[in-house]
Amino acid sequence: MFEMSMVPEMSMRVTPALLNLAQLLALPSLDLQQLVQQELAENPALEEIESYEATCARCGSLVVDGLCIRCASSDAVSDGPPPSREEDVDPLLFVAAPRSLAESLLDDLYVSVPTSEHPIALALVGNLDERGFLADEPEEIAAMLGVALARVLAVLARLRELGPPGIATHNTQECLLAQIDLLAIQGVSCAHARAIVADHYEDLGAGRFKQIARQLHISTEEVDAARAFVRKHLWPFPAQAAMPDASPPQRTRYRTADLAIIRRDNMFVVEVLHSLRRVLRLNPIYQDLAHHAASLPDDERAHVQEYISRARVFLTNLRQRESTLQRIGEAIVERQEAFLLHGVRYLAPMTRAELAAALGVHESTVSRATADKTAIIPNGTLLPMREFFVAARGVQDVLRELITNEPRPLSDDELAHLLGAQGYPIARRTVAKYRDILKIPPSHLR
Repeated sequence: MFEMSMVPEMSMRVTPALLNLAQLLALPSLDLQQLVQQELAENPALEEIESYEATCARCGSLVVDGLCIRCASSDAVSDGPPPSREEDVDPLLFVAAPRSLAESLLDDLYVSVPTSEHPIALALVGNLDERGFLADEPEEIAAMLGVALARVLAVLARLRELGPPGIATHNTQECLLAQIDLLAIQGVSCAHARAIVADHYEDLGAGRFKQIARQLHISTEEVDAARAFVRKHLWPFPAQAAMPDASPPQRTRYRTADLAIIRRDNMFVVEVLHSLRRVLRLNPIYQDLAHHAASLPDDERAHVQEYISRARVFLTNLRQRESTLQRIGEAIVERQEAFLLHGVRYLAPMTRAELAAALGVHESTVSRATADKTAIIPNGTLLPMREFFVAARGVQDVLRELITNEPRPLSDDELAHLLGAQGYPIARRTVAKYRDILKIPPSHLR
């Protein structure tokens, strides 16, 4: 006869909340902003507010309804005793929202133009629509602000330099032309692409390739090549460069920082960058309905509980994402202090597995948190976080210096010998590989 017994067993189970956290952790800030906008549109229990109240005396974060969104306690803004347990406020009521593209552009502009031009910067960024086009003409903005047109044009030119390719243009045609010009500066071009977009844009969209070829006196194969170039390298809307899943691998996407490493009082401080003006919270109406859910009809109770639960999970995962990025950033700074002080030559060897072991998390968590993320380091450089794990950057920097100062073109074997004398014993084929990475030609071409 068979006997049945119950034995406790520990195992890991992948839950929807865990999958959602993994998704949020892998997203860079601009992609996360798009996901937040989608969640706000779909979940009535989640809302976004703009706050211009005081800042927390303890950490400097926003204070909303007397609550610091970082400290999650109202005592952070007062000198009185901390509130009792009954007075505690649910910390999930408020979570800082990720920075939008407009906020990133405005922050970049504010540090790139004089303070006197900040109102112009605000007006220009405020006139961008959801696609990244400038709604008003520069003349109209100058008249509205009562300033010279030249000042507006100067700030507009700076905005177009800092933002995604084609930002602040007026239509798709201007956007494509701006991207073609930028690619040409970078050495990527197609013979007839600019002429076709500039003079035969409507024919290109309508597929009248033979007509374009006849008017430009070129072959249809050359028109097809220009069309393929446009499809491969260009976006129709400026803001599309910052949207998730909008760009194939061969396109360079617009980057904004996810972390900031700041030197303060001879110490390095890590900050996860988020909006300074926008906060996500549970909708107060839905909170009140959830407290009285027992008195609601079955269908309404199910609706309220579903969306309140979904909003709580979303806010919890947003906060967990920020906490994980903060911990990983601080661990990186602890190991790479010499690099931050003295430059790439002092980059210490470090792996994601070592960092995960030190933090007590899975290696995949570190991989997701650092993938496709960037950090502003103290010298103002925007650095992909993957660079912290490439120990060869120091050797490559020495190699670049040797080639820059070589009295005559040195062979890879000679370079390998010089590197070994400086404490970097690497093989000739490794020198050749690093030289290719640095886009430095071989000795007979230098």
